[in-house]
Amino acid sequence: MEHTTDAFSAEVRSRFGVLPNFFCTAASAPGLIQQLWGFAKAGYLDNPLPSLFKERLFVHLSRFCEIRYCIVRHVGFLVGAGRPAGDAWAQPQTIEEVIALLSRPVPDAEGLNRSFAFLESIAGPVAIPEPEAEIEGALFDALTIMFVDPRGAERARLAIAHAVGEATFEVLTAFLAFIRTAHYWTETHPTLGYEADMVALMRDHPVLARLMLDTSEAEWANSRRALRRALDDLRTMSGALRSSEERFRVLMMATSDILYRMSPDWAEMRALDGRGFLSDTTTPDSSWLQRYIPEGEHGRVIAVIQAAIAAKGVFELEHRVIRDDGAPGWVWSRALPILSDNGEIVEWLGAALNLTARKNAEDALRDGDRRKDQFLATLAHELRNPLAPLRSGLETLKRTTADSEAYGRTVKIMDRQLNMLVHLVDDLLDVSRITSGKIRLRRSKVSLQSVLAAGAEASRAIIDARTHRLVIDACEDELVVDGDFDRLVQVFSNLLSNAAKYTDKAGKIEVKLSREGDQAVVTVSDNGIGIPAEDLSSIFGLFAQVRAHHEHAAGGLGIGLSLVKQLVEMHGGSVHARSSGASHGSTFTVSLPSLRNA
Repeated sequence: MEHTTDAFSAEVRSRFGVLPNFFCTAASAPGLIQQLWGFAKAGYLDNPLPSLFKERLFVHLSRFCEIRYCIVRHVGFLVGAGRPAGDAWAQPQTIEEVIALLSRPVPDAEGLNRSFAFLESIAGPVAIPEPEAEIEGALFDALTIMFVDPRGAERARLAIAHAVGEATFEVLTAFLAFIRTAHYWTETHPTLGYEADMVALMRDHPVLARLMLDTSEAEWANSRRALRRALDDLRTMSGALRSSEERFRVLMMATSDILYRMSPDWAEMRALDGRGFLSDTTTPDSSWLQRYIPEGEHGRVIAVIQAAIAAKGVFELEHRVIRDDGAPGWVWSRALPILSDNGEIVEWLGAALNLTARKNAEDALRDGDRRKDQFLATLAHELRNPLAPLRSGLETLKRTTADSEAYGRTVKIMDRQLNMLVHLVDDLLDVSRITSGKIRLRRSKVSLQSVLAAGAEASRAIIDARTHRLVIDACEDELVVDGDFDRLVQVFSNLLSNAAKYTDKAGKIEVKLSREGDQAVVTVSDNGIGIPAEDLSSIFGLFAQVRAHHEHAAGGLGIGLSLVKQLVEMHGGSVHARSSGASHGSTFTVSLPSLRNA
C-alpha cells in the first residue's frame, strides 16, 4: 500500500501472519486505515473472547455479507492461512470443520425458539464454549439475530446475557460492532481483491470455494430473507406463546388438574404443574417421556401424539404415569394445539386428571370379586368337610345301640365336627358384625397373662394334634389392658391356631409378652412354612389367601387374620406380620395400650 508506512504493514503482518488487502485501502486518506486498525485491535484481536470462537463467529456472520472478501479472508485465518483472530497459539481448524460451519442451516422460527430457550434454561453464567458444542450453536443463532436485526433482538439479547453474563455480553457486542464495520467497509470497497494465498486455497478446495464465493450472490440474500422470515414467524409465535402462557397461568389458578405445555412436535415439555402428584417442570425438558411415562406405555403414547400432530387435533389418552414418589399412577390426559395465524402449531396446552384412586378402586373391586369367588369356593369346601362326617355319623347311629362302642365313638366324631362348624359360623358372624359396626366390646381391666393362658388352652387341641412344642415367655410384671377378655382370647387363639396350622408336625411355637414404653407387646413366632414377601402387605385382608399355602392341608377361609386385625384395632392397638420368606417361619406382633397403675 503506497501511503501506509512500512511500520504499520509490519505490525499488521506480525498479528495476522499475512498482510490482508483490507488494510491496504483508503490510500487517499492518510491515517484513516490506522484508526480502523486500532478499532480492529480493540474489538477483534485483543478482545478477550477465545480466538477460535471469535474467528468461527466472524466466518459465520460473514455469510450474510454481500461482498465475499470477509468470508474468504477469515476462512483463511481459520484454516491456518494466517492466524485465527491474530493468535499465533490458536490451533487452526480443518477444511472439513469449516465446511460444516459454512453448511450450518439458517434456523427457522422453531429453531430460533429452541436456541433462545436453551440459553434461557442455563442455570448461571457459563464460559464461552469450545467449537461445535451445543451452546455454541445456540449462541451463534442468538448473535446472528442481534447482528442482522438488532432492533428486533430483545429476546436474543436477554438470552445471551443470561447465558454468559453481562460482562461477556458487552465484549460480544463490541466484537459484533467490529464485524459490522468490516462488512460495511468491504461493501463500500467492492473492488477489494482476494490475496494470492486465498486464491490458491480456493483452487485446491472447490467445495469450500463454492460455499465461500457463492457467485450467484444468492446465499447471503436468501439467508438474510430466511432469517427475517424466521424472526417474523417467531414474533407471531411469541404472541401466541404469551397468550398460551397467560391461559396456562389462569388455568393453574382455576383448576386442581395437572397442567402442562408441550412444544409443537412434543419433543420438549415446556412446563408442567404436577399438583404434588407428578414432579413439576419449570424449564424445557426433552426427557419428559422417560421421566413421566413408564417404558411399557411409550409406544401407545407416541402413537396418539403423532396422530394428533398430523391432524392438528386433540390429544386424548388414559395412560399410566410415574408419580412424584416413584410409584405408578394413572391419568386421563387431554391437550389442544395452539395455532399461529398461518395455521401452524405453536405449542400444545394440556391438562391431566389423576385417575389413580379410581383405578386402584377398580383393581380393588376386581381383587375383591376374585377373593369373594375364592372364598365362596373355600367356604363350600370347609362346610362340606364337617357335614360329610355328620351325615355318615347319623347313618351309623341309626344302625347301632346307645350302649355300643361304635355309638360312643360316632357321637365324639359328630361332636367334634359340629364344634368345627359352629366355630366357622361364629367367625363368619363376627366378620359381619364388625364390618357393619354391630359388635361391641365388654371392656374391663384384663390381665394379658390370663388372656394368653386362655388362648393357649383354646388352641391346645390343634397344637397337641400336630405335636408342636408351645413355649410362653410371660413378663414378670403383670400387664393389664383395658379390653374385652373373650375377644382378646379370640385374637391370640386365632394366632396360635394359625401358627399350628402352618407349621409342620413337631414344630415350635413361641409366645413372648413384654412391655415397651406404654405398650404391651405380644409376639407369636413359629418355625413353620413362612410367608412370601409379596403376601405380607395383604395377609390381614378379608378372604386373603397366601398363594404358597393353598396346597397346605390346614388352609382356611382367609378370615381369621382379618378378625385379629379388626379386633386389635378396636382395642386401640396394632398387629404386624414378619417373615424371612418360605420355610423361615413367621412372627406376628400385637401391640396394645397398657394400664400402668392397674
